[in-house]
Amino acid sequence: MATTEERQTEVLESEEEALDPLETGELPAEDLLSMEEPPEPPLPFGRLAIVVAFSVMAAAVMVGGVYKGATPRMWAAIAGLLGIGLAILALKIKNAIVMNLAILGGIIVIGILMTIPGGTFSDILDLNAFVKDSLRDKDVVRPPAQFTLGWRAIVGWLMGGLGFTAAWVAMQIRKPALGLMVPMPIVAIGAISVTDEAQIPSGLAALVLFAIGLGVLSGVQIGEAEQRDIKYELRRAIRAIPMVAIITVALFFLTRFNILFPEPLFDPTQDAQKPKTVPLTKVPDRVLFTVESSITGPWRMGGLDVYEDDAWLLPPFKDNRIAEVPRSGIVDQELQAGHRATFRMKDLTGVVLPGLPNLVGLVATGPVLAYDSRTGNIRLGEGTIVPELEYTVTAARIPSVDELKNVVGSIPKDAQPFLKMPPPPPAVQDLLARAPATPPWDRLDFVRNELLQNVVATGAGTPVAVPPAKVSDMLVGSKTGTPYEIVAGQAMLARWAGIPARIGYGFDGGEKVGPVFEVRPKHGASFLEVYFPGYKWLPIIGTPLQAQSSVGSDQTQRNENVLPSDDIAVKVVVAYQTDPRTFLIDQIQRIVAIVLPIILLLLLLYFTYPALRKSIVRARRRTWAQHNGDRARIAVAYADWRDLATDFGYKHQSDTPLMFLDRVVSDQEHTELAWLATRTLWGDLQGEIKTEDARAAEELSRSLRKRMSQAHTGTLRFVAAVSRLSLKFPYAPNLGEDKLRKERGDAKKAA
Repeated sequence: MATTEERQTEVLESEEEALDPLETGELPAEDLLSMEEPPEPPLPFGRLAIVVAFSVMAAAVMVGGVYKGATPRMWAAIAGLLGIGLAILALKIKNAIVMNLAILGGIIVIGILMTIPGGTFSDILDLNAFVKDSLRDKDVVRPPAQFTLGWRAIVGWLMGGLGFTAAWVAMQIRKPALGLMVPMPIVAIGAISVTDEAQIPSGLAALVLFAIGLGVLSGVQIGEAEQRDIKYELRRAIRAIPMVAIITVALFFLTRFNILFPEPLFDPTQDAQKPKTVPLTKVPDRVLFTVESSITGPWRMGGLDVYEDDAWLLPPFKDNRIAEVPRSGIVDQELQAGHRATFRMKDLTGVVLPGLPNLVGLVATGPVLAYDSRTGNIRLGEGTIVPELEYTVTAARIPSVDELKNVVGSIPKDAQPFLKMPPPPPAVQDLLARAPATPPWDRLDFVRNELLQNVVATGAGTPVAVPPAKVSDMLVGSKTGTPYEIVAGQAMLARWAGIPARIGYGFDGGEKVGPVFEVRPKHGASFLEVYFPGYKWLPIIGTPLQAQSSVGSDQTQRNENVLPSDDIAVKVVVAYQTDPRTFLIDQIQRIVAIVLPIILLLLLLYFTYPALRKSIVRARRRTWAQHNGDRARIAVAYADWRDLATDFGYKHQSDTPLMFLDRVVSDQEHTELAWLATRTLWGDLQGEIKTEDARAAEELSRSLRKRMSQAHTGTLRFVAAVSRLSLKFPYAPNLGEDKLRKERGDAKKAA
């Protein structure tokens, strides 16, 4: 009978014989355990760079489309490609600290390089100020914006970082499909920011570029030693060009029929908006701007010209007629200049500048100005109002009363919408019946004076709903109304009298300091504007004869022509324009609220998928082992143990069971399992395997796996559960799973 030493010697010799095929590379196909770890093939850097380059250029099309002209798209694409090149260079740096410094410095340099074509050397040295200006103006600038020096740097940093990230994910993390998708959020955000006329062509260009990148990706095979021949790829790409062209043309025509992009059920730009006001008591007293002019106002900022649902509203943004002021400065060639005013900004904010009614022309140096021919507003083409901005405007001469009495002619078509009103209440009908029928000026003067002579101003001037019944109440009821309700009542009476009218707002007068008026928040005012053919929109400043007296030191409007009444005093508040609201941030927040949970869910599925996959693999292997006997059960039990060790970071694929004993601390159960697997799979017990041996191997494997998990912290156990190491580097590749699949396939074919 052989001694224990002799049996161990025989087992070691059997183990060495089993290792010989590993050294020669001729592992028999029937062996249950594979010990060889295949080397990773080199990455096809060129093809991966092309894949992410097309996706990054798709993002560049959208990002550059936010700015004026075609060059921003070109520079955005160049910055993205430089970012890809930076990723390739960084991969060649071995030192981690040097690599990180190179990445950070490279992205900064990319942003600076983008500013060279648009600025001088001194501008680049003061780049921080330009960037701050651009970031400050981001909430008020509407696309397409000027591609200023600050935006050049920001786009350079954004696209450089985007190109680097996409290339790094594709090359370093070896996930080219994920790298292709990295620029897609930027494409989505850019799609909602470009102008309406650029959305379709930009979207189609981005779609085509992404499709080309996807096609190139199909020829990249990570994990394959050999790649498809480049000539084959070119031939395939050329054959696909007609199909891509047909699909692009088809998509273009589909967009024309609102099939792909149906009209929204609700569009904020289609609806009139309520004005937002700030009470004078909450506005710090300061000089907003100064005016040098021969007249005392009003200094117009805008108007409420839509009456809807008993309220006066700002016109819908879609109805505005905004255009850049031409070089000549003339914005209305039908009127002749009569008044002139020079404005100098002090502490006014926003994008709307004060002006005169019936603007004829304006001259300014510096920023690009725009003019809205519907509302009469002067706007900055880009950025916000800066102190000391100076410009000069000219406006039409205000006609005399005698001239207005002689006005003849019908109301033009573009002024007829400003007659829209609901039916007048009985009190207003009686007033209109007593008013003169002609001329229009006398009719207007009669009805508004009837209101101003009877009403008492009371309360705050905040815009509120003014239904027709309120006008009747101010005439024959309580005969009280807020300053805003009184102006609104005048506009409503004018429309009922057949004269186009709206509510203008801005400032009136100011404190005379030398040759200029200093305009403060307390000079805010709302006033009636009426339309007369030949003279267009004329402001009519009217105040009631009485107002409740004011108490306190808070700033209020004061008018010596308005007498105090005997009623209880309240504060008077007038409308004051606030900065226009931007919807870009709201749109981005809504998109993030929808997209972020989806991304988090996909990331959760991506990171937890390995746990599910490993569970399925183990179940299939055990099913296969049950059908293939005790020897297969032992092999699967030992492979499960080694796969768990791999997930915890102990990846030694080429170690046999006995060799792996030397890698870890001595353990009795581990030693028993290693010897049992060696003797039954390769050694003296190959022909004498019993069911008890298989059960013992499964129990030892289960116990070892449990004890190894308990020896680590909860965090490491979670990491091991979702680790992909055992899936990428299984101790026994194709053990059971593929063979079971093959057996089922053969059975189906036989059936």
